[in-house]
Amino acid sequence: TTAMDPLVIFFTSGTTGNPKMVLHTYSYPLGHIVTARLWQDLKPSDLHFTISDTGWAKSAWGSLFGQWSEGAAVFVFDIRGKFDPEEIPPLLERSAITTFCCPPTIYRMLILLDLGRYNLSQLRHCVSAGEPLNPEVVRVWKEKTGITIYEGYGQTETVLCIGAFPGHESPPGSMGK
Repeated sequence: TTAMDPLVIFFTSGTTGNPKMVLHTYSYPLGHIVTARLWQDLKPSDLHFTISDTGWAKSAWGSLFGQWSEGAAVFVFDIRGKFDPEEIPPLLERSAITTFCCPPTIYRMLILLDLGRYNLSQLRHCVSAGEPLNPEVVRVWKEKTGITIYEGYGQTETVLCIGAFPGHESPPGSMGK
Protein backbone atom coordinates (compact mmCIF):
# COMPACT_ATOMS: atom_id res chain seq x y z
CA THR A 1 0.00 0.00 0.00
CA THR A 2 0.99 3.63 -0.39
CA ALA A 3 0.29 6.59 1.88
CA MET A 4 -2.51 7.68 -0.46
CA ASP A 5 -4.31 4.32 -0.71
CA PRO A 6 -7.76 4.12 0.97
CA LEU A 7 -7.66 2.90 4.58
CA VAL A 8 -10.98 3.62 6.28
CA ILE A 9 -14.30 5.35 5.65
CA PHE A 10 -16.21 7.24 8.35
CA PHE A 11 -19.51 9.06 8.08
CA THR A 12 -20.05 12.56 9.45
CA SER A 13 -22.75 13.08 12.06
CA GLY A 14 -24.93 14.96 9.62
CA THR A 15 -25.25 18.13 11.70
CA THR A 16 -25.52 20.31 8.57
CA GLY A 17 -27.47 17.86 6.42
CA ASN A 18 -27.29 14.20 5.58
CA PRO A 19 -24.20 12.33 6.82
CA LYS A 20 -21.36 12.42 4.33
CA MET A 21 -18.77 9.75 3.62
CA VAL A 22 -15.19 10.65 4.57
CA LEU A 23 -12.38 8.58 3.13
CA HIS A 24 -9.05 8.51 4.97
CA THR A 25 -5.84 7.19 3.47
CA TYR A 26 -2.98 5.25 5.04
CA SER A 27 -1.36 8.56 6.02
CA TYR A 28 -4.28 9.32 8.39
CA PRO A 29 -2.90 7.41 11.41
CA LEU A 30 0.24 9.57 11.39
CA GLY A 31 -1.90 12.63 12.18
CA HIS A 32 -3.00 10.97 15.38
CA ILE A 33 0.52 11.00 16.78
CA VAL A 34 -0.24 14.60 17.82
CA THR A 35 -3.59 13.47 19.25
CA ALA A 36 -2.01 10.77 21.39
CA ARG A 37 1.42 12.16 22.25
CA LEU A 38 0.60 15.81 22.87
CA TRP A 39 -3.10 16.01 23.76
CA GLN A 40 -3.71 12.65 25.45
CA ASP A 41 -0.13 12.76 26.84
CA LEU A 42 0.32 9.02 26.29
CA LYS A 43 3.40 7.07 27.33
CA PRO A 44 4.21 3.39 26.63
CA SER A 45 3.34 2.58 30.27
CA ASP A 46 -0.22 3.98 29.98
CA LEU A 47 -3.54 2.18 29.86
CA HIS A 48 -5.86 4.48 27.92
CA PHE A 49 -9.66 4.34 27.98
CA THR A 50 -11.81 6.29 25.52
CA ILE A 51 -15.57 5.98 25.77
CA SER A 52 -16.74 6.01 22.18
CA ASP A 53 -18.91 3.91 19.95
CA THR A 54 -16.76 2.05 17.43
CA GLY A 55 -18.79 3.59 14.59
CA TRP A 56 -17.49 7.07 15.42
CA ALA A 57 -14.22 8.57 14.19
CA LYS A 58 -13.64 9.33 17.91
CA SER A 59 -13.03 5.64 18.41
CA ALA A 60 -10.10 5.75 15.98
CA TRP A 61 -8.87 8.91 17.72
CA GLY A 62 -9.00 7.32 21.15
CA SER A 63 -8.55 3.60 20.77
CA LEU A 64 -6.45 2.87 17.75
CA PHE A 65 -3.98 4.84 15.70
CA GLY A 66 -2.28 7.29 18.06
CA GLN A 67 -2.35 4.97 21.05
CA TRP A 68 -0.63 2.19 19.13
CA SER A 69 1.88 4.65 17.64
CA GLU A 70 2.82 5.74 21.16
CA GLY A 71 2.98 2.15 22.45
CA ALA A 72 0.20 2.62 25.01
CA ALA A 73 -2.24 -0.15 25.87
CA VAL A 74 -5.92 0.45 25.17
CA PHE A 75 -8.72 -0.51 27.54
CA VAL A 76 -11.95 -1.55 25.82
CA PHE A 77 -15.30 -1.88 27.56
CA ASP A 78 -18.46 -2.94 25.75
CA ILE A 79 -21.25 -0.60 26.87
CA ARG A 80 -24.61 -1.97 25.82
CA GLY A 81 -28.07 -0.61 26.37
CA LYS A 82 -28.63 2.54 28.38
CA PHE A 83 -25.42 4.19 29.56
CA ASP A 84 -24.93 3.99 33.34
CA PRO A 85 -22.29 6.42 34.67
CA GLU A 86 -22.06 4.34 37.88
CA GLU A 87 -20.18 1.67 35.86
CA ILE A 88 -17.27 3.93 34.98
CA PRO A 89 -15.50 4.81 38.28
CA PRO A 90 -15.15 1.15 39.32
CA LEU A 91 -13.65 0.39 35.88
CA LEU A 92 -11.16 3.25 36.25
CA GLU A 93 -10.17 2.00 39.71
CA ARG A 94 -10.14 -1.77 39.15
CA SER A 95 -8.34 -1.64 35.81
CA ALA A 96 -5.83 1.05 36.85
CA ILE A 97 -6.68 3.30 33.89
CA THR A 98 -4.03 6.03 33.62
CA THR A 99 -5.47 8.22 30.84
CA PHE A 100 -9.14 8.76 30.13
CA CYS A 101 -11.24 10.39 27.41
CA CYS A 102 -14.99 10.81 27.19
CA PRO A 103 -17.46 13.36 25.86
CA PRO A 104 -18.53 16.27 28.09
CA THR A 105 -21.98 14.72 28.53
CA ILE A 106 -20.38 11.78 30.36
CA TYR A 107 -18.16 14.03 32.49
CA ARG A 108 -21.33 15.94 33.48
CA MET A 109 -22.82 12.65 34.68
CA LEU A 110 -19.64 11.54 36.44
CA ILE A 111 -19.22 14.70 38.53
CA LEU A 112 -22.63 14.03 40.07
CA LEU A 113 -21.31 10.77 41.56
CA ASP A 114 -19.47 10.31 44.83
CA LEU A 115 -16.07 9.88 43.19
CA GLY A 116 -14.39 9.92 46.61
CA ARG A 117 -15.51 6.29 47.07
CA TYR A 118 -12.98 5.21 44.45
CA ASN A 119 -9.20 5.12 44.39
CA LEU A 120 -8.41 6.98 41.19
CA SER A 121 -4.79 7.72 42.14
CA GLN A 122 -3.46 5.93 39.05
CA LEU A 123 -5.48 8.24 36.76
CA ARG A 124 -3.07 10.98 35.64
CA HIS A 125 -4.53 12.65 32.53
CA CYS A 126 -8.05 13.31 31.22
CA VAL A 127 -9.27 14.73 27.92
CA SER A 128 -12.63 15.44 26.34
CA ALA A 129 -14.00 16.17 22.88
CA GLY A 130 -17.18 15.91 20.88
CA GLU A 131 -19.07 18.94 22.19
CA PRO A 132 -18.27 22.07 24.21
CA LEU A 133 -16.99 21.44 27.73
CA ASN A 134 -18.47 23.66 30.43
CA PRO A 135 -15.80 25.29 32.66
CA GLU A 136 -17.84 24.29 35.72
CA VAL A 137 -17.44 20.60 34.79
CA VAL A 138 -13.67 21.09 34.54
CA ARG A 139 -13.63 22.80 37.95
CA VAL A 140 -15.70 20.13 39.72
CA TRP A 141 -13.80 17.23 38.09
CA LYS A 142 -10.50 18.75 39.24
CA GLU A 143 -11.94 19.33 42.71
CA LYS A 144 -13.03 15.69 42.98
CA THR A 145 -10.10 13.97 41.23
CA GLY A 146 -7.23 16.48 41.26
CA ILE A 147 -6.99 16.21 37.46
CA THR A 148 -7.64 18.85 34.81
CA ILE A 149 -9.71 17.89 31.77
CA TYR A 150 -7.98 19.01 28.57
CA GLU A 151 -10.41 19.77 25.78
CA GLY A 152 -9.82 19.04 22.11
CA TYR A 153 -11.53 19.70 18.82
CA GLY A 154 -11.43 17.98 15.48
CA GLN A 155 -13.83 16.63 12.92
CA THR A 156 -14.54 13.34 11.22
CA GLU A 157 -12.66 14.79 8.26
CA THR A 158 -9.58 15.72 10.30
CA VAL A 159 -7.44 14.77 13.25
CA LEU A 160 -7.06 16.98 16.34
CA CYS A 161 -7.09 20.59 15.09
CA ILE A 162 -7.32 22.52 18.37
CA GLY A 163 -6.36 21.27 21.79
CA ALA A 164 -5.51 22.21 25.34
CA PHE A 165 -2.13 20.63 26.01
CA PRO A 166 -0.34 19.87 29.26
CA GLY A 167 2.07 22.68 30.10
CA HIS A 168 0.05 25.22 28.10
CA GLU A 169 -2.77 26.14 30.44
CA SER A 170 -5.84 27.50 28.67
CA PRO A 171 -8.41 29.82 30.22
CA PRO A 172 -11.59 28.12 31.51
CA GLY A 173 -13.95 27.44 28.62
CA SER A 174 -11.19 27.45 25.99
CA MET A 175 -10.51 24.52 23.69
CA GLY A 176 -6.84 25.43 23.56
CA LYS A 177 -4.68 26.31 20.57
